Amino acid sequence: MKIIIGLGNPGPEYKGTKHNIGFEVVSALAKEHGIKMNKRLHFSVAGKGKIAGEDVILALPQTYMNLSGHAAGEICGREMKEGCDLIVVCDDINIELGRIRLRRSGSSGGHKGLTSIIGTLGRDDFPRLRVGIATDVHKGDITRYVLSPFKHKEKRNVAHVVNLAKDALICMIEEGMEKAMTKFNKRKIGTS
Repeated sequence: MKIIIGLGNPGPEYKGTKHNIGFEVVSALAKEHGIKMNKRLHFSVAGKGKIAGEDVILALPQTYMNLSGHAAGEICGREMKEGCDLIVVCDDINIELGRIRLRRSGSSGGHKGLTSIIGTLGRDDFPRLRVGIATDVHKGDITRYVLSPFKHKEKRNVAHVVNLAKDALICMIEEGMEKAMTKFNKRKIGTS
């Protein structure tokens, strides 16, 4: 079984913000595979189903970004069994909009949601899909930048990168991490 957690902040005031792109990717994955995200499961809105014949749980933590570890810890503690994989999808302010980066493991890179998950689980050896949100030079208050919505002219690129990230997750499930990394890490929207 794979548990795919998209990071973001709950509530209508955060919908469409840069920090919530993890929510958007996992929601798009659910929609494409007919997985209803209508269960309350371990501090998350979640859905269970199959992707490429693999059992999956898709989850959107409702604990706010900085406390994502609380939801991830509950899901992993209650749902993970031997041979179960966790994949986290989050935004990355250091990657330009239109690019994604798959990693097998590693530090949080300063992302507070990942910091919370690593702290709660006591490990950083889980795959993560980082979705670029950098659209311009973001001087000063990073919090204000990540909590702001994308500009109207950027919305098309957002839709494309959400699809790119969704396809990368499907590739990970169908063909494995190595193939997905090779295929998607150097790719940008509009390229193949």
